Amino acid sequence: MIALLQRYNVGKRLGFAFGTLILLSCALVVAGLYTLAQARQSLDTLINRNMVIVRHLQEMNDAVSVIAVQLRNVVLPTPDDENQHFVSIIEEQSRIYNDAHDKLYVFSATPVAQAIRDKIDANSKTARALNQQVIDLDLGGKTAQAMPLLLQHAAPATQAWQDALLEYSALQRQRAQEANAVATTAMTRGRAMLIAGGLAVVLISGMLAWLITRSLVVPLTRATRAAEAIAQGNLDNDVSAQSNDETGRLLHAMDNMQGQLRNLIAAQLGMAKRHEEGQISFRMDAGAFPGDFGRMANDTNELVAAHIKVKMQTIHLIERYAIGDLSEDMPQLPGEKVAITAAMNQVKHNLSTMNTEIKQLAQAAANGDFTARGNAEQFQFDFRIMVESLNTLMATADGNLQSLSGLLQSIAAGDLTARMSGQYQGVFAQMRDDANATAEQLASIVGRIQIAADAIGLASGEIASGNQDLSQRTEQQAANLEETAASMEELTSTVKQNAEHASQANQLAIGAAAVASQGGDVVAKVVTTMSDIQGSSKKIAEIISVIDGIAFQTNILALNAAVEAARAGEQGRGFAVVASEVRTLAQRSAGAAKEIKHLIDDSVEKVTQGATLVDQAGSTMAEIVASVQRVTNIMGEISSASQEQYAGIEQVNQTVTQMDETTQQNAALVEEATAAARAMEEQAQQLTEAVAVFKVAAHAPVARQLSAIASAPANARIAPRPAARVTAAAASPRRSATNNATSATDLADWQEF
Repeated sequence: MIALLQRYNVGKRLGFAFGTLILLSCALVVAGLYTLAQARQSLDTLINRNMVIVRHLQEMNDAVSVIAVQLRNVVLPTPDDENQHFVSIIEEQSRIYNDAHDKLYVFSATPVAQAIRDKIDANSKTARALNQQVIDLDLGGKTAQAMPLLLQHAAPATQAWQDALLEYSALQRQRAQEANAVATTAMTRGRAMLIAGGLAVVLISGMLAWLITRSLVVPLTRATRAAEAIAQGNLDNDVSAQSNDETGRLLHAMDNMQGQLRNLIAAQLGMAKRHEEGQISFRMDAGAFPGDFGRMANDTNELVAAHIKVKMQTIHLIERYAIGDLSEDMPQLPGEKVAITAAMNQVKHNLSTMNTEIKQLAQAAANGDFTARGNAEQFQFDFRIMVESLNTLMATADGNLQSLSGLLQSIAAGDLTARMSGQYQGVFAQMRDDANATAEQLASIVGRIQIAADAIGLASGEIASGNQDLSQRTEQQAANLEETAASMEELTSTVKQNAEHASQANQLAIGAAAVASQGGDVVAKVVTTMSDIQGSSKKIAEIISVIDGIAFQTNILALNAAVEAARAGEQGRGFAVVASEVRTLAQRSAGAAKEIKHLIDDSVEKVTQGATLVDQAGSTMAEIVASVQRVTNIMGEISSASQEQYAGIEQVNQTVTQMDETTQQNAALVEEATAAARAMEEQAQQLTEAVAVFKVAAHAPVARQLSAIASAPANARIAPRPAARVTAAAASPRRSATNNATSATDLADWQEF
């Protein structure tokens, strides 16, 4: 049987066995599910229907019991507020009863159950009506009537109501017991079926398991023994097989694995031999091995390469450290190879520490600190000798530089007699000689500076005194010019005012001449008019004379007419009257003509007199016009002369003002020169004081030169400046400022030196 099974693959064998078990298990499960469905249906009926109905009936029965108790409390002799409380409890229980009633009647009912439900409703209706009557009587104060009604009618009706509920509860409990019995029977039957089916499955699965296990265990045992032997290093195991199932193929694979391992070991031994011969670049051919064997060969190659890489890295770092490049670190190697990293790190640390000591000493020397020393205690052997040698070098340089510093400090303190002494070698000897030569040269320079400073002090004092006198005279002259300028300005203002008045008078004279000329023209016209009036008066007089003659002739004619009318008699009486009237009119005309003539003559005479006066006025006006014209000409000449006088005085005023400004500038320049001389004197004094701090060897030449300067004649030292030079200085103050700035710059340069 086992040989038969070994003809098939393990998958088919296991599939057959598990398929059989699955079919048996499915049949067993179907039977169990059917039985459980029956039991579940019975239990659902029991739990979801009968027990719920019983619970609702219990709630209804409890509510009826509470109503009965509270109804008895109502009829008892209690206060009204308590009765109201009892009534509210009855109403609340009635609501609970109604809710349970509605939930109960949701379920369907058999004819028997429906009959009981009808009985419950009827009894409920009767009892509720009687209970309400009892409550109404008691609340209405009729407790004596309510008590008999309760005991005789309401209480029995309530009891009948509860009995109907208990009867319905008993019916539901009976049906629940029946459903429980059905469920119990179904569960018993299902349990028996599951036990029988389970035993059958166990027997069949046990037999199949034994057969399949035997077909697998025997070849797997051989394979296990071969694997254990291979694990122990024995690669000469007999793992041949005749079957074609998985176990047979496993044994064939084990045989091939032995061969590959033997080949891999042979390749590793060959690579080790080549490396012993010095061929460290030789590697196994990983492509000659399949799968993981190839990866094993490749991993072996990589392992060898990693070891060689560590060695090459170490050699590379040693080469870099040998040329002074400490920027590279040894990579952190894992495991026991960390000792290589630690050793290389220690080498780098020692070299870095030595480098740091050298840098610190060099930096200290570069910063001028030759008191720094290297810590030789932390080094050994040649490193310690190197640090001690550097310390010796720093000590030698420090001693020599301290000597030079002492000399410079003495010079800084003003002692120019100090010199370096002692035994020096090489550059330090040259430094000693140069420092001593510098001190001697500086002493000579300071001596000459003292002489020059004293001479400058004396000269600048005398210059300052002369400039002070010149400044006072210049200020006095400036004050005089300022007063003159003020007077000229007042005179200019007065002349300008006179010129303006003369100009105004000239304008008025011109206007008067024009008016006089117009008056002369008017007078001439008046004279002409008076002449015309005189001529007209004469003509009127002539006309009046004619009228007088006409009146005389008319009078004569009227007289003749009267004479002729008198001759005519009655016929000429009317003509005589007319002639009389004409004569009267003629006489009146003659009289009027005489009066008019008299008046005209008088008027002509007066017109003649007026014409004479007008002629005189015209002559006088002509003379006035001529006089005014002459006055106008004179005023014009006066105005022109005043303008010319004003212009001349204005030029004089400007000249005086310019002279005042120039004098003030000269005074300012003299003050600046005085201040500069005083400043130069102070600076010379400061220079003398500054140079006085130096201690030099000899003072005789200085004293002699100072005596020579002091004995020089005062006129030679203080020479008056020409006026032209003062003017030039006033005209170009910037050049003086530039010279002062240059002197200040030279002084600053000397102080810095």
